[in-house]
Amino acid sequence: MLKRTLRTTLRPISSWVRLIFNLLAFDWLFAHRLEKSQLRATVDRPRSSFRIMSNRMTITGWAINDSNKEPAPVRTKLLGQTFTATRSRQKKSSLPTDMHDVDERNLRFSISLKIPLGVRKLSVEAQDSHQQWIVIRNFFILVIPKVRFRGGSWARRLSYGKFVKQKNKALNNVIFSEKQRHAALMIEKPTFSIIIVADQSQREILKTLASIQEQLYQPHEVFLSGDDRSPIQGHTLEATKLRWLQLNNLKEITGSHCIFIEAGDRLHAHALYEFASAMNAEPGRDIIYADEDTIDERGLFSNPFFKPDWSPDYLEVFNYMEFPCCYRTKLVIPGYQNHCLYDLALRSTEQSERVYHIPKVLGHRHNYSQKTADQTKKNVSGSKALQARLSRTGRKGVVSSHKTHRGCFFISPQLTREPLLSIVIPTAGKTRKVQGKDIDLLPNLVSQIFELSSYRNKEVIVVDSGSLSNEQTQTLQNYHCKIVSDREQQTSIARKINIGARESHGEYVLILNDDIEVLTRDWLERMLWHFEKPNVGVVGCRLVYPEGTIQHVGVVFVAGHPEHVRRRKAGDEGGYFFSSCAPRNYMAVTGACMMTPRNVFIDAGGYDEEFPFDYNDVSYCLTLYKKGLRTVCDNGIALMHLESASRASETANLGSNRFEELWAAEVVTDPFYNNQFLNLSKPAFIFEKKK
Repeated sequence: MLKRTLRTTLRPISSWVRLIFNLLAFDWLFAHRLEKSQLRATVDRPRSSFRIMSNRMTITGWAINDSNKEPAPVRTKLLGQTFTATRSRQKKSSLPTDMHDVDERNLRFSISLKIPLGVRKLSVEAQDSHQQWIVIRNFFILVIPKVRFRGGSWARRLSYGKFVKQKNKALNNVIFSEKQRHAALMIEKPTFSIIIVADQSQREILKTLASIQEQLYQPHEVFLSGDDRSPIQGHTLEATKLRWLQLNNLKEITGSHCIFIEAGDRLHAHALYEFASAMNAEPGRDIIYADEDTIDERGLFSNPFFKPDWSPDYLEVFNYMEFPCCYRTKLVIPGYQNHCLYDLALRSTEQSERVYHIPKVLGHRHNYSQKTADQTKKNVSGSKALQARLSRTGRKGVVSSHKTHRGCFFISPQLTREPLLSIVIPTAGKTRKVQGKDIDLLPNLVSQIFELSSYRNKEVIVVDSGSLSNEQTQTLQNYHCKIVSDREQQTSIARKINIGARESHGEYVLILNDDIEVLTRDWLERMLWHFEKPNVGVVGCRLVYPEGTIQHVGVVFVAGHPEHVRRRKAGDEGGYFFSSCAPRNYMAVTGACMMTPRNVFIDAGGYDEEFPFDYNDVSYCLTLYKKGLRTVCDNGIALMHLESASRASETANLGSNRFEELWAAEVVTDPFYNNQFLNLSKPAFIFEKKK
């Protein structure tokens, strides 16, 4: 009722404001200038020159140079910055009748912007044949915080900083006392040796020491390591507890467990208590890590990193568990010989896979530790550490820093052998119009498998329904593909895949939709390379839509239901801590492109044919997950997916009820996606907590 009243009251005010700003935008003047410049252009969206919005805005329209009938370049200008438009296939309005002979797809443009809070002026410009930029439209934008109305009261999403502030207020003396009593009653009382890498100023060292002094569970000893050994003033630690450590003499460490901290970084007051509590819950744990965030000079928290549970393949992208992380000392003495924390993580996890993740933010990185010079030094030592890891584990590849997304590593794999790969393609033999062209999906894919893919030792098994055309059959024969027909009356994608797998002879099977296009030439080698590691059961990859946005970079479970994470985000983004550009572990990947060992697939019974269309891929991944086999989504590999071209949309969600019956208890929580703090609607690794 209140919401309806507010709308009724504000509607006439909003109308007058829009009218005033539409006059101030001078659209009539810009239209006159366009005519003189031989440009024709229209902004479809937004229609009004005045907008009230939260921080994201998309502008679409079309622009053409009348002198040569070519599309005109378009850009926007905002706060002194220029943003270039991309071509768009979305159709919001019709073109003039005299332009129907022009390729409409090239004329349409789209620009997506993130606009800071406040009143902003934005200009949309097009370039004429004389290279002059002409204003098409002006917009006046009022950007306000995102507010949602629910249950008769205004409910705003908390920023992460405000959430931390509220949470810290809730940690009162009663909770602190209860945890102290629990610590006193612990059966196993680990002794923590904290090593501060003291390469920063004394001011930064004191911040770290202050967080150590506040620990509910006190450390056994604190070491400083660094070249400058000036006396540290301004702390209250006992002299016997704080001393300098020679990194070439790690045997001085007497604690049962070690924690490394860069000067300036801080531990949450309950960090050591949480580590000790985790050890008491399961005494055999050798490596324990927790989540982290960033703290600035004003003491404000931001950039939370809610980490996945133990992810061996993700660790070969960057040291995701670096801080805060607790190692059993017996692993540190041999593992830290090169004085590189990434090397320690890699060597330690080769010796022990008793790794545990505490899903709580227990470490706060200072902004200093993210500076460029510090990161460059880490990249050099980290690259050497990862290269050495490949040698120790009998794999070949060249490690380099990622060219686009700084802070993570890219491995160019070199296979130690080239096993036969069987590519199984279930098909309905359909064509589809993509960007104005009719594409015969199956021949299009098969030709790319053989002509755009560098891996040679492969066979292709196509499973149809007996409906292939003569032209399609001829193309398959030209590439020596094996054709198998499933002539059952009831259509089942799962059954087709199982038939193809049984007919295959390869050591590995690649299940592949027929509506795929190849974008990465060595995609097959890179997928196969992951199976040179132990306990890998499934490998998937990044799939993008034809317009370039993400279709798949992994499957996460929210409220027990599988969802594609970061769907419709930019196809070339880095993602959440490199989740969209590099290998990452998940519980499942899509069956549109899924590689698995053939013997594992056969032993598991193949795809569950009770899921004829949907959920069969996810169910298979979960079956292997229960057996201790990992799923890797290598998002350094990119393919294009013309989704839903292969089957009718009415088949969607037919297996939803059965999936819930079979797997609901197993996927209540997702170890690779924090359901407590990350968004659940259209999951995208975005922090979300409401008041």
